[in-house]
Amino acid sequence: MPRLVILILLALSLSSCARATPAAPASQGGLSLATQSEMLTTGTQRPADGSSAPDFSYTMADGTRHKLSDLRGTPVILNFWATWCGPCRTEMATFEQAAQTYRDDLVILAVNRNEAPSVISAFGNELGLTFPLIANMSGDIGDRYGATSLPMTFFINRDGTIQRRHVGIISAVQLEEYLAELE
Repeated sequence: MPRLVILILLALSLSSCARATPAAPASQGGLSLATQSEMLTTGTQRPADGSSAPDFSYTMADGTRHKLSDLRGTPVILNFWATWCGPCRTEMATFEQAAQTYRDDLVILAVNRNEAPSVISAFGNELGLTFPLIANMSGDIGDRYGATSLPMTFFINRDGTIQRRHVGIISAVQLEEYLAELE
């Protein structure tokens, strides 16, 4: 009998170790999380309206790798944000609504400034976000885009050029106006 109790306790402790913490947050309930990212285009100046959007790559939790340049042919909203930023939290609902409304005609990428994937995942799940949230722990993407104030949003035309940069919270009305300008 004591051996049986010891074996059961050992089995329970080993099974709990096997489920400790996943290596990377997985997609849950529609959340699309890129756990790794990096700049591909070098440079030090913030890109100007009309210039090509600096390219970067991001790797989703399932291991698939994507690049911003892969999205040419589709308008892109590129948002820089952080979980601690109140205005960023507020505007996420506006972006989620746009993601649902323009699902087939628009890509929204939200690049987080310097926070861990686990923090980003919890935030995205709490708000029910479905567009890609990109962890950028090093901050190199935000640095390249000059995203020193948050939130900051870039609107990128189908040809990969920057149509406009918006600093601060964006309203649903502003978002619609900016989307109408995209080429």
